[in-house]
Amino acid sequence: MEVQGIGPNQSSERHESDIFSVSDSKDGLTILIDTVDETGIRRDLKIHFKFTYAYRYLDEGDLAYYWATDAFRDNKHVFRIFSGGWSNGETLENGILTISSVTEIPEWFIATTNGCLNVLSYNEPEIQYLPNA
Repeated sequence: MEVQGIGPNQSSERHESDIFSVSDSKDGLTILIDTVDETGIRRDLKIHFKFTYAYRYLDEGDLAYYWATDAFRDNKHVFRIFSGGWSNGETLENGILTISSVTEIPEWFIATTNGCLNVLSYNEPEIQYLPNA
């Protein structure tokens, strides 16, 4: 797999993280992650795509192929997948993701120690830590 981490760093110390909200509306796709920032403070990370073509949610345990590649070693939650991902690397049945494969829609990967999302979108995500209440 060929990937590049983007957005703010998370803690390099072992910690649990998880997607706790996925909202798909006319304003776009918004994902909220419970995580720990690089200073060790538990924070919510907001990831927003203005428009998405497709997305899928899987438990991290169902993505063993991804973890075995060692491509996701950066202390990031968001990665741009250039090759080897859902749309251009996994074995797909004939007729699945036909349009996205032909048009080469960029693929993004949201990684946590629990839930994960693959997102197909021409728009780079807006990523920010939310202020603690």
